[in-house]
Amino acid sequence: MNRARTILGAVLLALTAGSVVEAVNSPSGIDPRLRLEWEAGRSRSGRAEISGYIYNDYGRAAINVRLLVETVDASDRVIDRAVGFVYGVVPVFNRSPFVVPVKTPGASYRITVTSFEWRDGG
Repeated sequence: MNRARTILGAVLLALTAGSVVEAVNSPSGIDPRLRLEWEAGRSRSGRAEISGYIYNDYGRAAINVRLLVETVDASDRVIDRAVGFVYGVVPVFNRSPFVVPVKTPGASYRITVTSFEWRDGG
């Protein structure tokens, strides 16, 4: 658990021109029962974006999930931020997709869940 806390919010995906993009698994940053799997890529129109899934490992559905994507430069400084949302419900013991457009491409990214609610009744 201590190892997970030390990397919480600090998982980085290095991107360079021509490199292979791979999925990153990371804790959500706000609740250990929510976790993220994401990758940096490009939309159909060529714009930078972060896409992936949020996993719910709890017996109640999550709603109103808000994400923060921080664009990080090669010196590990945050150079831009983008806010995104997981639309709809993250079902019990399941996952939901998300896509967050990024204005400024960077050397790496940090993604965290900044807020959410547990829905009553699963």
